[in-house]
Amino acid sequence: MGELVIVEIKSLEQLTSADKRTLRFTPLGFSMMGELKPEYAAEFQQRVIAHCDLYPDVPDDTRNSFELVRMLHSYGVLFYEAFTIAYDLSWLVMEQAFRERFVTYFNGAIPLVNTKTKVEEPLNVKNFDEVYQALTHGGSYAQSRWRLKLRSTGQQMEFRATFSHLLKWARKEGLLCGQRNKRTEEVYRRIRNHVAHPVYHVQMPPDSARTISDLAEIINQLWGHSTPGGRLYPAPLEREVLVVAWTDNVDNQYRILRGNQLELFTDPGNWTCIVIRGVWGDDILEFDAQYERTKYSAELLWGPGSREEAFVWLQIAQPETDTVSYLDRLFAVRIHQGRMSFPRRPEVALALPPERQLGLWLLVRSDFTFDAFAYGRYVKDNIVCGDDSPDTPPSASYLAEEIFRGEYDGMVDKLVEHGITESEVLCTVRVPSRFLAGDASDVESD
Repeated sequence: MGELVIVEIKSLEQLTSADKRTLRFTPLGFSMMGELKPEYAAEFQQRVIAHCDLYPDVPDDTRNSFELVRMLHSYGVLFYEAFTIAYDLSWLVMEQAFRERFVTYFNGAIPLVNTKTKVEEPLNVKNFDEVYQALTHGGSYAQSRWRLKLRSTGQQMEFRATFSHLLKWARKEGLLCGQRNKRTEEVYRRIRNHVAHPVYHVQMPPDSARTISDLAEIINQLWGHSTPGGRLYPAPLEREVLVVAWTDNVDNQYRILRGNQLELFTDPGNWTCIVIRGVWGDDILEFDAQYERTKYSAELLWGPGSREEAFVWLQIAQPETDTVSYLDRLFAVRIHQGRMSFPRRPEVALALPPERQLGLWLLVRSDFTFDAFAYGRYVKDNIVCGDDSPDTPPSASYLAEEIFRGEYDGMVDKLVEHGITESEVLCTVRVPSRFLAGDASDVESD
């Protein structure tokens, strides 16, 4: 038999001394050459998670558990393994947030429907433990004939009070959004199960900080609040009035200006300008009024014309900024005669003339243009998207959701169901390409 491990009794000074491992994590990354002073390390680790705040309407139970996680991360300066504890606890607090949101969402009256009698019977509860007891382990609603009625759509779903079902419920009710987040949400369940059945492991401070930041976003999103600058559930982005200018000479020059900067733009040359509303820092030089080729949504306001004409138009029109969300956008993709189009906004697709309505049409919901484009490629090339085949492209089915596949008239009917009936005037203005075209013979262009 092995020897007993004797606990080392440490002094208060030892317990309150900085852990050398934490001191090597600096604002510039992990340092192999030196360490932060303990007081600087303590401030740095707290500032890393200082932005992770919850909105006031998040209930106290979830809020207190979240603050416990943040406190544990801060104490990692003294005890490096606290980062691992904070990381693991974050996943359990996440489940707590889903459980508490489920009860508050239905105001404590869970709408259950008997699939045999079609009778709806509310389950009145004070907390999620009562939901779990009623739906599992021989509870009064444990039989498979009871299903949960969704508040948002009136549809029914199986619900056995598991974390997996909580995730599906939140997605179906629209509390969670984003096509890329669908893939991430599948990972939540797996990591939560790993934490609930642990093996010894050690996480680093960045792992803990990133998980706490994501946890704050998820909790806020469950209570209806997006996060400005967020990684998972970002708030709508501001679109500014921008001027894109280019020359058609051999130098092939381009400029992107804010609208109020055009008056100061005096570079020599014959410049052609357009005015758009877009996100500063986006791939504005890829702008195409007919196809969605920028990362975020961009809108043509005026042009093309000379910079003098653009300046006059800006002075008269005085266009304003707005905000736009990029999660769960709808795109229309056409596949015809072995070629496919870049994604279009549905309003643009509705404006196409009859000769350009031929072919197979896809309505795709995705967060980014090229997720929809990639999905169209898979369909055109008859590649099956899913997790069953090792040859399947990386999780394509998670990055874009197919809403419709068929002929143009059928797509129009589907758009009506989504409340999209008005078309735009078809415009073919685009910023000239800066590069020589590569092998894109199967991509439709005008």
